[in-house]
Amino acid sequence: MAGSFAENALGHYLRFRMRDQKVADALFAPLGPLSSFSQRIAIAYAFGLIPEQRYRDFELIRKIRNHFAHHPMDTTFATEEVQKAAAGLSMMETANEHKESRPGYRARTAYLLTCGISCGSLLDAMEKANAKAQANAKKDV
Repeated sequence: MAGSFAENALGHYLRFRMRDQKVADALFAPLGPLSSFSQRIAIAYAFGLIPEQRYRDFELIRKIRNHFAHHPMDTTFATEEVQKAAAGLSMMETANEHKESRPGYRARTAYLLTCGISCGSLLDAMEKANAKAQANAKKDV
């Protein structure tokens, strides 16, 4: 679920940055060029809307989410493929500070923290842009 929140947050951020909502609706339509998480990540990074580390995190979040989606009955955060992907997440160092030894605990913690930080950073960017626009509007009055 956390990966889906990250995908959704990135979609909202991209829509926020667009000037024409009719065009945005077409881009985000079910068969539109921004209908998938992968496409959203690539566009956001290609246009300099997210930094390289956020790009890498989103790619790893997507890979982990997809692994769970395609192997729902035999995947956990202790699964080797998930562990390998989670090792590259920006919050893995923080997760490794925990003394917990349950299989997959650190990978799960890094994944959830990275999803949360990624979503929060996009929300923060939108709030700052809105505050700036409101301040500029007050100056114009």
